[in-house]
Amino acid sequence: MIRNITGRQLKTTETSLEILRNILEHDGLTLNDLDGMVNSSKSSICSHLNTLMDNRYLVKEDGTYHVSFRLALLGKRAEQRYPTGDDVKEIIDQLAHTTGQEANFTIFEHGRLLACYGTSTDENRNGMTVRYRSEYHLHNTAAGKAILAELDRDEVEMILDYWGLPQESEETITDRDRLFDALNEIGSQRYALVDEEFAPGLVAIGAPVHGADEEILGAVSVGGPKYQVDIARLEREFADKLLTATAELESLLKSKASISTER
Repeated sequence: MIRNITGRQLKTTETSLEILRNILEHDGLTLNDLDGMVNSSKSSICSHLNTLMDNRYLVKEDGTYHVSFRLALLGKRAEQRYPTGDDVKEIIDQLAHTTGQEANFTIFEHGRLLACYGTSTDENRNGMTVRYRSEYHLHNTAAGKAILAELDRDEVEMILDYWGLPQESEETITDRDRLFDALNEIGSQRYALVDEEFAPGLVAIGAPVHGADEEILGAVSVGGPKYQVDIARLEREFADKLLTATAELESLLKSKASISTER
């Protein structure tokens, strides 16, 4: 969830994190590359790079900076806090198998969706290749809209104030009133649909997943190219399968939490 941060924030830290994020997202960058991406002088960027290397968050190979394996180890430590085991993957694999489409499990954090695990059938891979992304907005994804529909309006407003309503396709809802109308229509049906709002030609249905504490942990979604499955069939044939998968995930999470408490 987005929180108001009232304490002092350091611009230098923000710049270092921006550099680290750019290097990660581009699978390596040179100093000259970063000079055109970061709003700092070249000498300042160089100092940030040296600091990140000195703290072993970066490595340098033939003039190109890459994130270090140490960063991957820190990521694995964080990953242990979330449901990422084989039993979780089996549920998502089964959803993809029974629907014949791409299924994804995403984590809800800081007002965004983070990709945790996704899989698709061979049929779907042959039909359309979707560029992999690690983060998603809420307003134009089925999983995200399903989460927003459960949140209080004040919480939704806070997320929209922070992330905005960027347009990623012609069908993306970029008007706040229209979005709230759509969220009201979702109501108590427990799932949301998107019809080319995320990307042209793609449709999806998504539902939130709650942790053992009943708080929203993330969401499950399933969908694919519109020529394979139209929006009516998506809701008619996949809604129950989706809700079954989310119920299985929630049951699994509660079971694991119970075992952990007993130890």
